[in-house]
This record gives sequence, C-alpha cells and structure tokens, in this order.
Amino acid sequence: MLESVPRLNPAVRWDDLESGQMMAAYKKAGNGLVRAFRMLFTVPDTAQLLLDEIGAKVVRRIDGVRTVQDLIGYVAQEFKLNRREAEVSLLKYMDLLGRRNLIGFEVRPAAKRGNDDS
Repeated sequence: MLESVPRLNPAVRWDDLESGQMMAAYKKAGNGLVRAFRMLFTVPDTAQLLLDEIGAKVVRRIDGVRTVQDLIGYVAQEFKLNRREAEVSLLKYMDLLGRRNLIGFEVRPAAKRGNDDS
C-alpha cells in the first residue's frame, strides 16, 4: 500500500477556494434501488466535500507520480509530525477519499531484485 500511487478521479471536479480549502464535487455511487429512491424523492445524485487547508495541500500533491510513502514524508515534514503520526493520519485520509471514489490507487509491479534464479 505504501508504494502505491494515488490518482485523482478524473470524473471529480476539484475547485481551489481562496481560503486555501478545496471543494470536490462528485457523483454519488449507488445501486439500482438507491438510484430509484433518488429519482422518486428527487434526491440529488451529486455531492460535495469541502477539504480543509491541510487536506487540500495533500490532494494538490497527488500527481500520479508520488507514492503514498512520499505523501507520508511530505505530511511529516510540512506539519512537523513524527513519521508514525503522519502515516496514521494520511492513511485514514486516503481511506476516506478512496471510499468516496475521489481517488484510486495504482499498484506498480515490484522491481526485480538481483538474480532470483539462483
């Protein structure tokens, strides 16, 4: 997980706000029953999530190149946290964004280490 690369969902609209915060607008997930309920009761199928300044700083660093490990290092340094505090906080935040389908994770194959045929 730590070597995976988070990627922003291209279907999400990310808006930077003057306050330093960020607004994510996205389509809600749901099965057929949930969609029927939304239509019947005219419940919107879109949602917004307001990211505070810290969350917005992290999301701005998700570029399809940096790994989760890289982001943990950034959070530790930027917010003066020890590595463990940064890891716990960031993984919880990544889980929240992932559950809402705002981000996904690319898992890259591990690099070959020496000659494994011996």
